[in-house]
Amino acid sequence: MYPENRNPNKGRNIAIGIVVSLVFIGLFAGCIAVVMQFVELSKNGKMDRWLEANADDEDMSSNYGYYDEDGDFYYYGETPEENGFGYYDEDGEFHYFEDETDPLDRFDRPTHDEDIEGYETGEYFSFPADNRVEGLHYSVDIKEEEYRDGENTTIYYNYPVVKGDVPNVDAINDAICAEWESLLDYYEEDYRDYMYEGDGILAQLDGNVTYMSEDILSIVYRETVYYGAYLDYQADLYLYCLNFDMKNGQLLENTGMLDIDEEFVEDFRERSERQNADSVLDYYTDEDAMYYFRDSYYLILFYCPQGMEVGLNMDEGWVTVTYPDYEDYLKRM
Repeated sequence: MYPENRNPNKGRNIAIGIVVSLVFIGLFAGCIAVVMQFVELSKNGKMDRWLEANADDEDMSSNYGYYDEDGDFYYYGETPEENGFGYYDEDGEFHYFEDETDPLDRFDRPTHDEDIEGYETGEYFSFPADNRVEGLHYSVDIKEEEYRDGENTTIYYNYPVVKGDVPNVDAINDAICAEWESLLDYYEEDYRDYMYEGDGILAQLDGNVTYMSEDILSIVYRETVYYGAYLDYQADLYLYCLNFDMKNGQLLENTGMLDIDEEFVEDFRERSERQNADSVLDYYTDEDAMYYFRDSYYLILFYCPQGMEVGLNMDEGWVTVTYPDYEDYLKRM
């Protein structure tokens, strides 16, 4: 859920709207004057001489490429087959989407974990994670699925399936499936009917078992979703966390676990700088950070072999920090 915008500056917005309207009126009048000048030049037979005099300016605009008869722009030396949208990889190399043989290649994003000592030693948690264990009163299988619609929409998703003598096992599996089901429902019921030509969704929802014991099961979807024409308009990076009490088969409320205050936020900033080389919270005040940590939409929280992973889903992406001493930050009952 996004924060509500109550628009407290309505009067100021009206004034701005009036100013903008006057600017547009002035621009419109200027366009009419230019058109009238061209008409006058044509009537007097001066158009050819004017074009000849301004030929240098026209050439300046075509130093880098040209437009074909369909209005498509091409750089000089570029074939029509090379024209299109693409992306830069971690080495700064540009790749056109048309050159990809496997759409899954787009989901291989560098994390630079290898540059931080704690990841190599196992001090810090990292993805991908498959921390399933055997010999418990329940087991977990991983199921892989793929959804396709037309040429431009493909959604890859894998998710855990719980089996065994567990209370509310059906409700647990329903909660696990609800995340990828919501994306399919969004596409079919809200997105598809309003798509432009070439529009679509390319997504991967990767279900990870980050922790598994007799008492706790933690599942985290690592999600990457590309929207828009040529899948180039927007990319969402998100972690969706599910923590289950396996003794009673209940989904735990993540926002009720930690005692969030200014001291916690300051500590998180310091840990993030060590573990991630920087901190996404540099752009936010302590008050903003506390709000995000207390909101289930932004909060990332799940168990892992190292202890507990805590972080935030932000517009810039997601960031997490490993807390081996998480019990020191739990709310006291």
